[in-house]
Amino acid sequence: MKIRLEYGLLMSFLVGLFVAHVIPVKISLFLMIVDGFVSVFMLLAPFIVFLIVFNSACSLMANRKVAGRVIESSMVFFASLVVSCSLFASALLSFLLPSSTSPVWFSEQTFFHVGQIVLTSLARPVTVALFLGVAFALGFSYTPFFQRFTDLSKRVQKAQEQAFNLVLRVFPIITMSLGASLYYNLGKVSMEAYAVSMMLTMLFGVAALAILFIFVARLTRREPRGLAQYSTRMFATGLSVGSSYVILPLALKTFREHFDADSSVGDLVLTLGASVNRCGSVMGVLIVTFVAAHYTAVAISWQQMLLLAIPVALIGFGSPGIQGGTLLVAMPVILPVISPSDGMRFVAVALAMFVGGTTFIQAAVNTVASGYIALLVDNSTRAQSRSACLAKA
Repeated sequence: MKIRLEYGLLMSFLVGLFVAHVIPVKISLFLMIVDGFVSVFMLLAPFIVFLIVFNSACSLMANRKVAGRVIESSMVFFASLVVSCSLFASALLSFLLPSSTSPVWFSEQTFFHVGQIVLTSLARPVTVALFLGVAFALGFSYTPFFQRFTDLSKRVQKAQEQAFNLVLRVFPIITMSLGASLYYNLGKVSMEAYAVSMMLTMLFGVAALAILFIFVARLTRREPRGLAQYSTRMFATGLSVGSSYVILPLALKTFREHFDADSSVGDLVLTLGASVNRCGSVMGVLIVTFVAAHYTAVAISWQQMLLLAIPVALIGFGSPGIQGGTLLVAMPVILPVISPSDGMRFVAVALAMFVGGTTFIQAAVNTVASGYIALLVDNSTRAQSRSACLAKA
């Protein structure tokens, strides 16, 4: 029986872990492959995002209101999802914490930092690429040469898909190297801390996806079995790759294989999701904050944990899209709230758990959730189109 690519990637990842475990000498080649591939992919990410968004927007510009509606609906869904997941995680974790005897609030510097991160995120190359892709498509739609640009975008899209297929062929080598690199990062904190943070991230992530699964299945009237198969495939991919951007080529391909949704809508929403959907990441930030506080003897209260929910969610939108980026930019908010006696040790422990283990689970949650949002947006777009047609009739 032929093994699906997603499960083959997960097996390659586990092989990498095993090889790194049984060979006593660190194999630098694994680290070089991971660093090289991720660096190149992140360098090309803005161009890839621009092409996908431009091609999708051109296809949707036949009805100029559709593209704007898709983007608007996507951003509303993604924002609601990230904030909900942050509140969900902080509320559950707060039940495990004692009460604080002193008042807890943010300083002016904390508010300034959150605002600065959100504004800075608008200037990120990937964010700029998203805006330019839509703006160019919209601008060309008002010119007499729009049909030519549309035809050109279709040819570019085919070339892009061929390039993605070539990239997918080397994915097993990349995921095996990722597995080995993860093993080499172990040992910075106790294995118990890794196990607890990864277990909590998995439990919270699966719980959030289960709630969203039920909501999507009922609202879109999708067959639960097919939706579950898609979720399993993409979750396995996320576990083996650990990056929303790197997963994107396979996410687009898998979504088209499973659903009859408009491919332009799916491509556009999934590409937006790779950039702005950090629902799993914000839960991961709160979880490693909770676990790192415990293992570094930092007294944290349930009021402090609840207080972090909204700013961490806002920071999630402004994270730089690199491993550990969400946690790093959140630290100037987290540290003043929990006030650890040894801030450097707390940051080192939290970052080790975030990058060394929970990142892979977070990427899986982000990717599956983005697919769900794509289905919701496609369902909403079709419903509005039908209503418009009936109104004209």
